[in-house]
Amino acid sequence: MPQRLTDYLRGSNIALALSDTSEDAPLVLVNKSFCDLTGYDEEDVLHQNCRFLQGEATTEEMRKPLHDFVHGVGADAGRFPILNYRKDGTPFHNYVFMSRLRDDAGKARYILASQFDMTSAVKRSKIQSNDDTLRDTLSDVEQIGREYGLAMIGSAKLLADSVAMMARLSLSRT
Repeated sequence: MPQRLTDYLRGSNIALALSDTSEDAPLVLVNKSFCDLTGYDEEDVLHQNCRFLQGEATTEEMRKPLHDFVHGVGADAGRFPILNYRKDGTPFHNYVFMSRLRDDAGKARYILASQFDMTSAVKRSKIQSNDDTLRDTLSDVEQIGREYGLAMIGSAKLLADSVAMMARLSLSRT
């Protein structure tokens, strides 16, 4: 892994995890913010798939989009709300923004995941209802756009790409 990429990810105040795209997408790097968010030490999580953060109330509906993304299905970036659990068993609503990092040949080499604890926002708001409405509306807008030959770019991709930009630049310079 390029040292510049490692330094950038480790220095970020955003909870970041980097997975290798081989086998079962094992974690190859997590930063201090990730450890602070989850309660796990780096040594606890390296070489594991992030599934260890899931628990009994994490539904298949939450899991499937993450699974599909990790296995190469869909766009190169996306947003995935999921119920995760800290090392001490405390649940938290995690909004994970993931981006595939490709090498110069176009092969996906890593998956960068930015993680945000949205527990207090979920409790205070109707975020799930709003998210469902937004998803339905965007789907309708994208369909209308396709009818007119327009390509629509989702806002989640834009957010995920902003975090992944430096990582991509680091990969292309190795």
